[in-house]
Amino acid sequence: MALVHNIIIRSLNSIYLQAPHVPPSHQSAFTCYMLATWQTVHEHHRGEETSLFPAIEKATGETGIMEVNVRQHQAFETGFEAWGHWIRDVEQERERFSGQRCRDLMDGFMRDLATHLAEEIPSLMALAKYPESRLPLRRLWEEEGKAVMGGLSKTRQLPVVLLNHDVTFEGEGLHANFPPLPAPVKWVLMNVCARWNASWWAFSTCGVDGRPRELAFLGE
Repeated sequence: MALVHNIIIRSLNSIYLQAPHVPPSHQSAFTCYMLATWQTVHEHHRGEETSLFPAIEKATGETGIMEVNVRQHQAFETGFEAWGHWIRDVEQERERFSGQRCRDLMDGFMRDLATHLAEEIPSLMALAKYPESRLPLRRLWEEEGKAVMGGLSKTRQLPVVLLNHDVTFEGEGLHANFPPLPAPVKWVLMNVCARWNASWWAFSTCGVDGRPRELAFLGE
């Protein structure tokens, strides 16, 4: 989960930092990158609320045990949805692209989202008090992760995950096998699917090798 959160943070930061500096010739691709990021983050939190959290409640027998996490989702939901609506309006040319407008809308949810991302990890770690035989948390997380990943487009959303995952995070190679996919599948996703909308992924924080790279548009 910490790795997923790191991907979310990196992808949103890449948008916030680059938005004011994207030239008109790249704004269409940047809008698609923003929309793909929004959809990916949205699906992650939807998967938690519809799959992971209910499964944890059922296994522990404690109704509302994940309620604090749900309330945190609700705290940033309005601002996050407003940003998503604006992105779609820009994509459909109902609104003009504006880097400052993008930042203003992101300011409306980023603080609450950051709080959630920081506090969700300890809330999950607190579940260690339940024995594995009662709460198979690793299995539940893997099942939810597979369901979410399986629902993402291989050419429109999965690259957000793959190209914002820093394989050097916490040590060289420690997380190189995340997400847990067979090597041939990951190779195809990175070297074939990620090239389908290559102009979108020019804004991501990592290259196809998973190593961090300098953002493309940071201004002077």
